[in-house]
Amino acid sequence: GAAEACFSEGLAYSKEREVFGKPLAGMQLAQKKLADMATQITLGQLMMLRLGRLKDEGTMTHSQVSMAKRNNVHMALECARTVRDMLGANGISLEFHTGRHMCNLESVITYEGTHDIHTLAIGHEVSGIPAYR
Repeated sequence: GAAEACFSEGLAYSKEREVFGKPLAGMQLAQKKLADMATQITLGQLMMLRLGRLKDEGTMTHSQVSMAKRNNVHMALECARTVRDMLGANGISLEFHTGRHMCNLESVITYEGTHDIHTLAIGHEVSGIPAYR
């Protein structure tokens, strides 16, 4: 949702915004950012598809849910930050939605378990040893 919206906004902006006589999307660093975001969004979608199938099979675990939340919220926040950077000063204007998504994701990354709490849950599952006791 939020990552895709930010990516779409960044892609559209970078195709229209001219820098040094050509679209921002034609610059190597912009293309790297777009390629990285497209890859991470796709990986997140695949993770959610797998998690949905595990749920349907009745084999999904709490640590798998932690892994998905930890990965996808962090990825979405990084996408929002990257697009905000690509938008320059427009990244904090009300004309674009990326700034709003970024602020919302800052709260999402903390509720229902922070990134660190989910890391501990995953570490416990992987090692069999709880690090929080």
